[in-house]
Amino acid sequence: MQWLNFIIFNAVAPLPDLHRVSDAGAGENLMQLTPTRDAELIACGRANTPLNGVFSPSPVAGSESVSPAILVHGLLKALQHQGLKVRLHCYQLGLEQQPDFSGSMLDDIVCHYCLPGEEARLVRQQLLPELVRQYHAGEEHVIAECGVGGTTFATLWLKHWLANEITLAGSTKDPEKLVMKAKTIKQLMDQFSFFPRDVNTFIQHQQASDPVQRALCALLMTQSHDKTVLALRLAGGMMFIAPLLAMGVDVIQHQLHIATTRWVLEGTNARKVLSNLPSSIEVVPSVTDFNQSSYRALHLYEQGYVVEGCGLGGSLVFAEQLGLSQQQIIECLDAAVKPWLE
Repeated sequence: MQWLNFIIFNAVAPLPDLHRVSDAGAGENLMQLTPTRDAELIACGRANTPLNGVFSPSPVAGSESVSPAILVHGLLKALQHQGLKVRLHCYQLGLEQQPDFSGSMLDDIVCHYCLPGEEARLVRQQLLPELVRQYHAGEEHVIAECGVGGTTFATLWLKHWLANEITLAGSTKDPEKLVMKAKTIKQLMDQFSFFPRDVNTFIQHQQASDPVQRALCALLMTQSHDKTVLALRLAGGMMFIAPLLAMGVDVIQHQLHIATTRWVLEGTNARKVLSNLPSSIEVVPSVTDFNQSSYRALHLYEQGYVVEGCGLGGSLVFAEQLGLSQQQIIECLDAAVKPWLE
């Protein structure tokens, strides 16, 4: 039986007023719960962790879209129907609340936790040896992220390394939040403008990087004990691409394949960023048309209200490359969201 290991970095960016710049969270003082609840949605099809003591299992977001986590849940179920077994590897990076996986529909779940700043140790001790094990066992993997507020730090890095006019589509189109986000990024730019273009300087400072960036850098810059060169399938957008540009190809120890949604690649800034990637790094976008869905909540993805997250693009590309038709994919996505929208 073929295994798919779905690996996800869960984290929240170190911003004091994150709820004022992102729609990807549950609100003030609750943003830390979003990655945990998304992991539950991926495994169980519902969120089990309460919000302010209230059981709120729905994946419906404030923008009337749905969390990409519930779509990943539908895709993983479809892959199971194709004969794959799915194991979730949940990396809680600085998140104190552990997920409640009651009612999981996956075949296996593994959870790991570290304090902020300890991401490199966790990657070296747990993730890298596990990826080597998977490689020798002939198992598949996808490495995803649920990093709330991560586009803010991806933008900081891209502005610092490439050009100050770089901006990225994030989780909100709210005018007030966009103004606040721009102000936050400017403050970060001013604070770290004197830093050299050296990735180690940024990842050693917890206010100049977020946990997902630190974990990814540790993974890509560390050679395995047995010198195995891994072919890593990254499922993410600019939160993964920004660290690649900051690191530079010379320090990356593994082969890379990036799968993401096609919405990540739309726009002048995205093309400008991607043009700086080395040709050895392949970026493959999904092709599934969400306008074929029965639900407006999925149509909103096509309108840019949700761009990427929770490994959605990588899961779509994996399913597409496995041979699932667009109709099959849309049917599994619709089935995942139907209980919450009707």
